[in-house]
Amino acid sequence: MKQHRSNILLALVLVVAGLAFVFKSQLLAPDLGEALAAPAGIELRATPVPLNEADPGQKRVGALTYVAGWALTSPHDRFGGLSGLTISEDGKLVAISDQGDWFIAGFNPATSEPVTDAELVPFDLNIPEDSKKKFDAEGLVRAGDGFLVSFEQRHRLEMARPGGIPTPWAPAAIMDFAGITENGGMEAISWTQDGRLLAFAERGVDVNGLSRVWLVGEDGVDLLSFKRPKNFAPTDAALLPNGDILLLTRFYSVVDGVAIKLLRISAEDIRPGATLVGTELAHLSPPLTVDNLEGLDVGVAPDGTTLVYMLSDDNFSSSQRTLLLMFALEG
Repeated sequence: MKQHRSNILLALVLVVAGLAFVFKSQLLAPDLGEALAAPAGIELRATPVPLNEADPGQKRVGALTYVAGWALTSPHDRFGGLSGLTISEDGKLVAISDQGDWFIAGFNPATSEPVTDAELVPFDLNIPEDSKKKFDAEGLVRAGDGFLVSFEQRHRLEMARPGGIPTPWAPAAIMDFAGITENGGMEAISWTQDGRLLAFAERGVDVNGLSRVWLVGEDGVDLLSFKRPKNFAPTDAALLPNGDILLLTRFYSVVDGVAIKLLRISAEDIRPGATLVGTELAHLSPPLTVDNLEGLDVGVAPDGTTLVYMLSDDNFSSSQRTLLLMFALEG
C-alpha cells in the first residue's frame, strides 16, 4: 500500500513539474507578434545613462573614456535582440536582430534626440514562413553599398542590404563548421587591414582551451585559434584605423551577472595558424552600466579621436536593456 502511494505521489510530482516547466517556458518565450512583411517606422526613446549610476562622475574604465550612453526603448513588439552594429560617418546606424529584422536609424550624439527616424526592415520578405534558425543574425560589417552578415543555427555568411535580396558570400562556401554547435558559430566578425574577414566562433574550445577563428579571403580559408579570457566568449569585433582588431568578449553567470572585456589584437599577429590572445583594454562589470553587449563598431571624431560604440542584445527580455554606449579610446 505504501509503495502504491509512493508511486502515485511520484507521478503527481512529475506531472506538476512538467506543467510548471511548460508554463514557465510559455511565460519566458517572447511574444514578438507577426513577422514583418514590410518596413515599419517605429517610435523610439533614447534615455541617457551614466557609466556608473553609483558614481555618475566616473568617466574612465581602462583605456576607455565614457562619452555618452543611452537605453533604447520602443513599444514596438519586434524591437530588441540586436546584434552587430555599424555607424557610418554620415550618422547612419544599422544593426540586425536575431529574429531577422534590420534596425536602421539616424545617429547624432550631439543632440537631445540622438537616435531618430528609427525603422525595422525585414531581412527577407519570405521571413513570415521561415524559422528563427534561418535568421539568427549575429555579426554585421559594411561591404560596398551593403553588408556582410554572419548567422548562427544555419552557419553561413550572406551579402545583404535593407530592402534587397540576400545572396551567399562565395568565399565562405568552403568554410568548415564541423564540431561547431548551432549556437556556437560566427558571433564576432571584422574585416582585416588587407580586406580578409576574421570570424570568431562564440563557443567550443579544444583540449588546449583554444577556440576556432577563420580568416577568409578570395584565395581561400585559413584557420587560427583564440586564447579567450577564462569564461569569456567573443561577441563582436571591429577594425581600428591602424589595422589592429578590437574584440568584444562577454561573461555571464546567474550568480555574478554580466561582465565585458574589450581586447586589442595586433594586426601583425593575424596570420594563418596563429594563436590570437589580445591585450585587455577595459573590463566592464556592475556597478558599471553593462548588459549583454553584442555589437561593436569604431569611428573617428573630427579631432582624430578613435570612438568605440557598443550595443547590447536584450534577448527580448524585460529584465535586460538595449544599451548604446559611446567611448573614446586612448592612444
